[in-house]
Amino acid sequence: MNEGKSWYTNFENIPVKPREKTYECFVTGDRIYPEEDAYWTGEFDAWISERGYQMIMNAYSCNELSKEWEIIYGEWYAKDESQSGLEEQWHTEWQSHMESKHGYRHDEL
Repeated sequence: MNEGKSWYTNFENIPVKPREKTYECFVTGDRIYPEEDAYWTGEFDAWISERGYQMIMNAYSCNELSKEWEIIYGEWYAKDESQSGLEEQWHTEWQSHMESKHGYRHDEL
């Protein structure tokens, strides 16, 4: 049901634009216009503005996350970890390919 894309488009850790409509930020209640960057939360099917994102990150760093923000932060953290795992898997496969095809070891490159 999400009209926008996930926060991570093509596994790039950058915010995406909410597209053609104006949305309300789930955190601040402010409007998010199509030309502005925003973060998607699938847990709440909602967009979060740059300001809302900073509020969540600041609350996390001060150990003051509300229950909803804790869920959103957990969702984003899980996506980060998943991305890290995919990158590590790709790197391992690339190393194996180089070793088998060219006889290179990763520490020799």
